[in-house]
Amino acid sequence: MFHKIKRAIRMNSIKASMLLYFLGLILITVLVLAVSGYRYTVQDAEALTRNYTMRLLKDVNGNIDSYILNMKSMSIVVVEDEDIRALMAAFNELRGEMPSESDQAALQKLISRATLHMNTIAKTKSDITNIAVISKYGDIVLSDGQKDVNIYSDYNLMDWYLKPMSYKNDIVVSPSHVQRLVNDEYKWVISVSKAILNPDTGDVIGVMLIDLNYRSIEDICENVQIGRNGYIYLVDAKENFIYHPQLQLIFSGVKHEMPKKVFDSSSEDGYARMEAESKIYLRDDSEITGWSAVGVVNTKELVVNRERVVRFYMVLIAVVLLFSALLAVFISTNITKPIKRLETTMRRVEQGDLEVCIEIESDDEIGSMGNAFNAMIVQVRGLMEKMVSEEEEKRISEIKALQAQINPHFLYNTLESIIWMSAAGKNDDVVSVASALAMLFRTSISMGESLVSLDVEVENIKSYLTIQKMRYKDKLDYNIHIPRSLRRLMTPKLILQPIVENSIYHGIKPRDEGGRVNISARREEDLLIITVQDNGIGMTEEQIANLFLPKQSDSGGIGFLNVHNRIKLIFGEEYGLRYVGSREAGSQVDIYLPAVEGSNGAGGK
Repeated sequence: MFHKIKRAIRMNSIKASMLLYFLGLILITVLVLAVSGYRYTVQDAEALTRNYTMRLLKDVNGNIDSYILNMKSMSIVVVEDEDIRALMAAFNELRGEMPSESDQAALQKLISRATLHMNTIAKTKSDITNIAVISKYGDIVLSDGQKDVNIYSDYNLMDWYLKPMSYKNDIVVSPSHVQRLVNDEYKWVISVSKAILNPDTGDVIGVMLIDLNYRSIEDICENVQIGRNGYIYLVDAKENFIYHPQLQLIFSGVKHEMPKKVFDSSSEDGYARMEAESKIYLRDDSEITGWSAVGVVNTKELVVNRERVVRFYMVLIAVVLLFSALLAVFISTNITKPIKRLETTMRRVEQGDLEVCIEIESDDEIGSMGNAFNAMIVQVRGLMEKMVSEEEEKRISEIKALQAQINPHFLYNTLESIIWMSAAGKNDDVVSVASALAMLFRTSISMGESLVSLDVEVENIKSYLTIQKMRYKDKLDYNIHIPRSLRRLMTPKLILQPIVENSIYHGIKPRDEGGRVNISARREEDLLIITVQDNGIGMTEEQIANLFLPKQSDSGGIGFLNVHNRIKLIFGEEYGLRYVGSREAGSQVDIYLPAVEGSNGAGGK
């Protein structure tokens, strides 16, 4: 980036570079200080908000704990009333059956006294919507004698009823729910329930229920203000909502809260940050109710004067940067012409012109630099010429060494075939094989060239396949289909024989029924692709993976790697061999070469 700025404002001296880097250092320092100051301001505001919000949450939980403890005390007053216990005992004796006329009057008196007792307690708190007692056999008595019981209520499935039946000494506080015990009333309530026990046996004889509206809890929570858009909500241990300022919208699906995500993301101190929502969640758990008060803080409100702080730092950065830039431009006007001339000459050398020479007009440091540069160019020119010569010799030596690897390898296999046929008394076959071998080597080493036409390479492989066909008879068949239009294209010499040899020895030879080798070629724009395909046993994944790894011996594809390396040495890394095939479908090797034109049948480079 500094170099682009230097070119844009024409600062091309060492001194100007130092000034420019100094400008950059000032800019970075100011940016670091500005960002650090801004982050500190935000973090400090966040820490204060967190501490303040946590104090509010603890106050909320303390007030709610006091409120719930008061309700639990009321529940004890209800369940320990003699009339309530006597009424439950009477209902349990009836076991859901109609009482006799003599018992009806006594039962009615008990109901009246129990109703009066519950109604008196209900009137002490404006947020108590209903008090009810329920026997084990489903007999329900409400605190308000003017209200009717909902005969379709599924109270026996609710936690506030089931838990006291199982945990008779506990006082159960339920999450928010719509009460269905009173007919034609569907209010959102929180229920406090407790088992009614037989004082003699300790057995559960009924359940007491106190339904509370949200008035007191709303008063406690709504009096808490967290910024302009912050709020508090309450959830129980099962992440059910007890209170939310927009509870109706949540249950209707219009608004969404994710208490589980907040609980899962919270640290031990109840802190969680949701960057995607620009919110901070703070949680305080109550040991009395088991509820959690969650405070939601909008992070965008943490720094009220955020924009003003940002503007201040941006103006500071702009002023410092402008002053430094003017200073740098002023000093850059003193840059001398010899430096520019030296830079121009260096650019010509960078573009490859090693014949340049700097005219020395002074004896100062710039003149000394010019003399040193001229001497360096002379040395570089000599080294480049020497390097080019050595690299060319090395390249030719490597190609010849790689090509020489193949001839002994192939000769060994062919002589082995001749020995086998001679031992079998097949003298005519020996003559044919020897003639084909002589023709193959005569063509392969002709003029010592590394590139031959595809036509010459086809003749080479025909001679080789003649030898192998003579050896394997009916176990080997082959087909060569190369269009005449492609035979003038040039290829490295002796690249087909190692690949065909690999197909025969490792693909077709292990098959009892023999196999077939197909050789074809095609041109795709500037590419010549030669394909050698067989229907042999194919190769395993391990063999394929090791195909392009260096080999220590002839067994396992040294010719394959040899051809691959020769092609890369001659044409470049983008060319070479690619293996295609499977254990079931045989092997296919594609040879990728550049489409280099040559004279028809020529073997020269």
